[in-house]
Amino acid sequence: MKIDPQLLFKCKCGAVQADIKGKLVEDCNCHCHSCVAAARHVESKPEFDGFSALNNEGGFAYAVVKGKNINFTTDIQSEEASKNIDYVKVGPKGKMARTYCKGCGTVLGGFQKNFAFLNRHAIFHQDGTPYFPPKTPINIMKKHAFDPAKVPEPSVQTFSLLGVFPFIPLLLGFGGKVAPKDSALYAGKDMSKVEVVPITWE
Repeated sequence: MKIDPQLLFKCKCGAVQADIKGKLVEDCNCHCHSCVAAARHVESKPEFDGFSALNNEGGFAYAVVKGKNINFTTDIQSEEASKNIDYVKVGPKGKMARTYCKGCGTVLGGFQKNFAFLNRHAIFHQDGTPYFPPKTPINIMKKHAFDPAKVPEPSVQTFSLLGVFPFIPLLLGFGGKVAPKDSALYAGKDMSKVEVVPITWE
């Protein structure tokens, strides 16, 4: 997927910002309960004034980026940044922390050591115009959507086989490791202290 040599990733209030280099791995809209519930939970907070992670059909609009291709220009380890970054997990036993900005409420995404799922609506070109995928993103996890009938085409019940292949190298650790200075956004957060998104669909 050819994109600009550098894109910008930022929350609406500008408290968290990053440069994206190279290629985006994939653009998708995820309709699973967990992704949608986490975004809804954060965006239902009274102080929310951020870039919504949800598209018009209710799916979580994300772009996958290799760890080595994202560089946070915000000093993530600073005291100021720590005041603006928080996390949610789905259910009390949730194992994945989803990160958001407390300043404006923008859901930033889900971060791992070798890659990140970024809120696609928080990605911009260098001139400030919003990033739009070069092709229509596939809508995944229709089977696990809150309202499967409203999931638009193109869609798949769970995962797209073509969409899974780009993830295999990332899962095997070939995405390049994130810079140590940005590790506060990634896996390793003490999950016992993360805010819980209630599971209401079981």
